[in-house]
Amino acid sequence: MILHVIKSKIYSGAENVVCQIIKGLSDREEFIYMAPHGPIEDKLKSIGLYDNYYGIDKLDVASIKAAVEKFHPTVVHAHDFTASVLCAFALKGSVPIISHLHNNPPWIQKFHYKTISYLMACKYIDHILMVSDAVRDEYRYTSKLKCPITIVGNPFSVDGVKSQVKQELFEADGAGVSGEAGSLFGSGADVSDGTGVSSVSEFQSYDSDLLFVGRLTEQKNPLLVLEVAKELANAGLVKRVRIVGDGELMPELQQYVTNAGLSDVVVLEGFKKNSYDYMACTEVLMMPSKWEGFGLVALEAMSLGVPVVSTNSGGLIKIMDNSCGFVCDSKEEFVAAITTLLTDADLYASKSSGATKRAMEYNNIDEYCGKLLDIYRSFQ
Repeated sequence: MILHVIKSKIYSGAENVVCQIIKGLSDREEFIYMAPHGPIEDKLKSIGLYDNYYGIDKLDVASIKAAVEKFHPTVVHAHDFTASVLCAFALKGSVPIISHLHNNPPWIQKFHYKTISYLMACKYIDHILMVSDAVRDEYRYTSKLKCPITIVGNPFSVDGVKSQVKQELFEADGAGVSGEAGSLFGSGADVSDGTGVSSVSEFQSYDSDLLFVGRLTEQKNPLLVLEVAKELANAGLVKRVRIVGDGELMPELQQYVTNAGLSDVVVLEGFKKNSYDYMACTEVLMMPSKWEGFGLVALEAMSLGVPVVSTNSGGLIKIMDNSCGFVCDSKEEFVAAITTLLTDADLYASKSSGATKRAMEYNNIDEYCGKLLDIYRSFQ
């Protein structure tokens, strides 16, 4: 049995990876998803994984020891730095530990108590998984790590994304999934469920010219989305901008929307169990991350034919190219790129098609799960 240990109580990139692993290997391994009580519980219920959930009040050494005594796992799979350090010092080699690093926060490059703590914890860690070369290259003490390091990327399935979008949002004018959802919906075409029954009101609950999906944190840089939205709205280029996610910056974003007079344009949606419906109904996804371990949200949008405008941070360096959107370094570049996409239909169609093709290049769920299974079984 594999015990997944994660500090977060919400559902985001790392949590999605855990769920993909459990779903992909549930016929070959038993899994427990250990995390603090919170919104993650509703998400696990909605995707049929609640039976795997072991809820705790707080992730600490005591809760980890208790879980190991209860479940007797063959491997503990700890996600990100904090969970990895806690598991290492809680178990001290009594159970094999896999440390899975999903992110590359700026402090990993510095002489910092967290970088030192992780280095010390690695004495008890048996294998390290990293989502991109960026994480390996940026961690200050990578050269001092003795255990194996494997760059695994992220599990991703184009069909998995599409299957979670409401079907009526995919169907316009009787057509099936086109792979160019963004341009199709943005054209103002009638939306139908295939039976002639209008789904316009359903579509209007999700539609946007510009979309952001992610945690409202410094890393994800959502304030820049609002600054760009203000420029675009003043130019008459956007009527609806949606921000899907929650986090500590929500009050600041709410204040900005009010002060900038954007209340009729910007919708702060908060946390949503399923962000794919919003992706299927947008023209452009904006991903202005200051740092990014992988960049899964970009691939999810691309799989629905949505062009992406992003920074060139971390794992996004390998995902983004000129075929699927634009890479931007400043507010002005974001405004210019989005303006081009919203006003040049031929260019938009090319980027939309390129986004779909780019997403397919990362369609790796079977390969990814096979790699994880081999690593698990190396400890059995």
